[in-house]
Amino acid sequence: MSETDGPLYKLPLDTYQPHVTYTSYISTKQMIDQVLNEDQEYLAWKIKSKRLPGNMKEYMDEFKKELENFENMEWHRKSQSVPPSKSTSNKVTKKQSWDMNRVPSNVVFARDIYENKINSLPRPRELDETELKKLFMSHLDDEQMNRYEVFKRTSLAKNQIKKISSVVTNQTVANNINLLLGGVGKIFVGEIVEKALDVKEKWLLGLAVNKFHERKRIGSSLKKHLKKLTCLVERSDSEDAFPDMNDSVDESEPEDIDTDDESEVKFLKTSNDLIQSQENVESVRKGLIKQFNTLVTKFNELDVSVEKYNSSPLLPEHVHEAWRLYRLENDTLPNGQYRTQGEGNGMMFR
Repeated sequence: MSETDGPLYKLPLDTYQPHVTYTSYISTKQMIDQVLNEDQEYLAWKIKSKRLPGNMKEYMDEFKKELENFENMEWHRKSQSVPPSKSTSNKVTKKQSWDMNRVPSNVVFARDIYENKINSLPRPRELDETELKKLFMSHLDDEQMNRYEVFKRTSLAKNQIKKISSVVTNQTVANNINLLLGGVGKIFVGEIVEKALDVKEKWLLGLAVNKFHERKRIGSSLKKHLKKLTCLVERSDSEDAFPDMNDSVDESEPEDIDTDDESEVKFLKTSNDLIQSQENVESVRKGLIKQFNTLVTKFNELDVSVEKYNSSPLLPEHVHEAWRLYRLENDTLPNGQYRTQGEGNGMMFR
């Protein structure tokens, strides 16, 4: 087998018989499954890191532990313990039926636990602005320091701010107000850029998911082609060629054609003709090898990793989507019924 830039190998077209064996089929199949499993675990980890928490189970478990620790405190037990009176000392305590609308007297809220923990901590000395800035700068890594320096040195064009403020207010604006508008605009641009970076990462993650599904489809096709070729080389049916294998791969099942690309449609039709062929001739074998090698190249070229695109530049589409999300989150985008007034083309408030 010839070397390739990936986990799978291509089959030689002329001397393929020694390489097409039962052992080679099993090892290639296991390699495909291993690669797909690693990609799936990687994508699941990336998606989980971007997904918002869907429930409060972890929070409630932590709150339950804090509540148990709070109830086990000695001072808490003393405050809740009441000496029994003479009239009730000889009576049998019965289970009380609490009213749903009444709050028990001994209930403990999370805010109480939080305040008690904060009060129990030692009070540090309050730092002034200079010391806080030094503490902040000392905890930044190289990348964060570079971003902070760029953000600090960057400023909006003063002439443009003065021009926009004069146009909006229809009067001359003082320099102090323009300076304030420049600072606010700088923060606003920073928020849009941060949101655009988040949009870029989510789009890259969506692209990686699409690549994973494409790689999964190609892996299934690779198994069919290699099993069909192995059956032909072994010169027997699939049941006789693999008597001890509980294989779920159906080498006679045709490929699904769900694309509009003419070259891809032609490739899939050729694969279906070869897979469904009942002839054990050299032309069918070499045709399967050519199709298999083409699929191996596609399988090796697909990469679901998104870390290599971290330094890629922002595109205008990322900024547009960030601006759209910013307007939606801040309720500054009119409702759809108002944006489709008049001619119904959505251009009324644009």
